[in-house]
Amino acid sequence: MADEGDDPLDALLETEKLVIKQEVSLLEVAAQTAANALDLDALGNLGETANKYDIFTDNGGLKFKVIETSEACGFTGCCPSGRICCNPNHALQLHVFAPEHSPKDAIMFVDRPCKCGQCCSCCSICQQEMRVYRGADDGPAGGEGDVESQIAYIHQPFMGGGFSPKLQVMEREDSEDIMFNVQAKAMCCIGGICCDHTFEVTDSEGEYMGKIVKEAPEDLGELAKELGTDADRFTLYVNPELEKEKKAAMLASLHLLDYMFFESEGAANVDLTNLANGGCPELTIKCCDCYCCGCLCPCSMTCGGADGNDDADEEEADDFQIIEEEEPAEEEEPAEEEAQEEE
Repeated sequence: MADEGDDPLDALLETEKLVIKQEVSLLEVAAQTAANALDLDALGNLGETANKYDIFTDNGGLKFKVIETSEACGFTGCCPSGRICCNPNHALQLHVFAPEHSPKDAIMFVDRPCKCGQCCSCCSICQQEMRVYRGADDGPAGGEGDVESQIAYIHQPFMGGGFSPKLQVMEREDSEDIMFNVQAKAMCCIGGICCDHTFEVTDSEGEYMGKIVKEAPEDLGELAKELGTDADRFTLYVNPELEKEKKAAMLASLHLLDYMFFESEGAANVDLTNLANGGCPELTIKCCDCYCCGCLCPCSMTCGGADGNDDADEEEADDFQIIEEEEPAEEEEPAEEEAQEEE
């Protein structure tokens, strides 16, 4: 634990590169696999658990751990805001702490309210946001008692950056000065399992401050995890001379991007319901998400899925059509009768 009077964010002073890996939840994998096999999306939500992340330095050493706290069936007023109903747009808090300590000794925590996600960000209820605080969450859950310790406010601007996803970071909600912007280096296309996806961090004048990279799978093990789970791997690059508060805000922005674009489900979906009818399983692989003004539309490809009954009906229809097309052959008159007629 840090000595009294020390700033807990001092742990970020020498940070230049961090590798963030989300832990795989076996309960989520089992629930999502069953949901895909039975074609019941709601079943997958029942197994949704709070996320956990490990943060490593560039030499592989474990530097921080991140734990999500959220309610499975929570409500904000009369509106549901828990994981089961609203994942991945549910209300949550993330606590960042050293591996030898506990969340009670966190160096920072973030709070995100429940929002309507994957839709046009033209009003506040559809614009993602997150507040970043110094130290542990000592007050009521959500940071209501930690106003003085708030160091950053992250929000999705009006229309979400158009065709390129964008986040704006400032010190407070009512601040007019932009601390930095986070914007995807892509147009319309987000995610995908075949390549890295980069979000560049620049100050209000466009000067480079760092970048956030959603890493593509590097081997078969990572590819299988990408296809079957929502556990992802990110790399955060920051200018080592940046203030520690800005580094903390960049780390929080990375997690907000994960929930916005990469937390829905695995990239592969195997539907086994056709086996009951003697058909083939249906495999759907999500290639990427099409993005426009905050709206997300998955772009996927599907193969298989033929129903045995459908095949039998098609064969019967083809046989019937062949029978209809066949016409009786005309009988040929004997050659002798033709000769008599000519005489």
